[in-house]
Amino acid sequence: MSLQISNGYSSAFHAYNRGVNTVNQAASRIAQMPAENVQKPVDEAEEAVNLKYGELQAEAGAKVFDVYDKTIGSIIDIKV
Repeated sequence: MSLQISNGYSSAFHAYNRGVNTVNQAASRIAQMPAENVQKPVDEAEEAVNLKYGELQAEAGAKVFDVYDKTIGSIIDIKV
């Protein structure tokens, strides 16, 4: 059981971190965009989508963590 608990928390944590990293990267690319970027154009719409994707991914990771936390709390309450 402890291996499954550890895996659940780990998965939630990694999903949250991936979301935060996605948001950070998209925000950084948007912030670095000059008024006109001739050398390497950045698609503003794509980065806006990446921001939302990262937000949703981090939110999903947080929800998974919350569910695991409540589930473990319930199991401990039952066994005590």
